Amino acid sequence: MHFKKSVLKNHLLYSIITLMAIAMLFPITAFAQAYVQTWDLVDSGKHLDYDGNSTYMSYINTGPATWNAYKSGVIRKDSAFVVEDVYVSDVNASNGWAGMTYSSGKIELNTYYMSGYSNSKKQNVATHELGHALGLDHSTSTDVMDAAITGHTSTQALSQNDKDSYDAAYNNY
Repeated sequence: MHFKKSVLKNHLLYSIITLMAIAMLFPITAFAQAYVQTWDLVDSGKHLDYDGNSTYMSYINTGPATWNAYKSGVIRKDSAFVVEDVYVSDVNASNGWAGMTYSSGKIELNTYYMSGYSNSKKQNVATHELGHALGLDHSTSTDVMDAAITGHTSTQALSQNDKDSYDAAYNNY
């Protein structure tokens, strides 16, 4: 009987050590969720070229830095040598949204709400709408792509959801 307990203990110890070794070889990684739309405004060269006449173009012009810091050179300001993929303009309406991106190649920033926002919230809206143009959908409250207006605007604020969503969208370009 004593022999059986000893063998059982050794077998159990061997099993635990084996499972720990397997876990070290194949670690379980927690992945964030990817939130991707069925459309994007990125051209066949994997670029999103933008232009516009919005009151908030300074924020739109700053927004690409957030996304381009993660995937360099995707978002570019339109030039005489390229055709714009998205045009940014203003709308003034009490409709509940600060910005809207359309699959037709248009971003509208709503002066009705934007005029009362802090600079960080204006930047968040512009960066967020560029995210939609890249093909990202709304995600969670810790993300630039959260449906609510937040202060998330910089590359440090890109969450794992934002990055995973961008990766998934980029694979569709």
